[in-house]
Amino acid sequence: MHQTNINNLIKILGLFKDLKRSGWIKRNVLMPESDADHSFSTCFLAFLLTPQHLNRSHCIELALIHDLAEIYCGDYTPCDNLSPQEKHQLEEQGIIKISKELDMPKIIELFNEFEQQKTEESKFVKALDKLDTVLTACYYDDNKRAPSSLFDEFSSYANKCISEIKSRNINKIKIILSNIIKERNQNDQN
Repeated sequence: MHQTNINNLIKILGLFKDLKRSGWIKRNVLMPESDADHSFSTCFLAFLLTPQHLNRSHCIELALIHDLAEIYCGDYTPCDNLSPQEKHQLEEQGIIKISKELDMPKIIELFNEFEQQKTEESKFVKALDKLDTVLTACYYDDNKRAPSSLFDEFSSYANKCISEIKSRNINKIKIILSNIIKERNQNDQN
């Protein structure tokens, strides 16, 4: 790796680790996760849950880069009033910059695949991305890291997003999410 690329890598990894997730910041979560934390969790879920007939390594690659562009464009949430086209354009500019800085065109290919949601692997990782947010909300609630409960809001949004993904490969994720919701609701009643 060329010295310029190493310096860019140091910068990119540092920025990724420093970028705190906006959804948690807006809800005053103590010590909110970074984009790098979230990407690692999504990769780990891909490692654990990818069905045998999908390419696990490829799912992990998609999970690694799915939020990478946010280093340069920021982490936008649905309440930021940014159109999907505007968000995509900003993220595309960010991922192109990262790809050039690291001299790695494959990053753009992976980003486009994830954004276009045409492959089964990209659909699966999109569902994992939403599942990870629910798991994180559970963790924050269980450890009283926010002034109010996060689970209902984040599980409702994730459930909506996952139900819109057209793929048989995400049935396991739907079942996991359903079980989490059922268990949390039972615990709330007790």
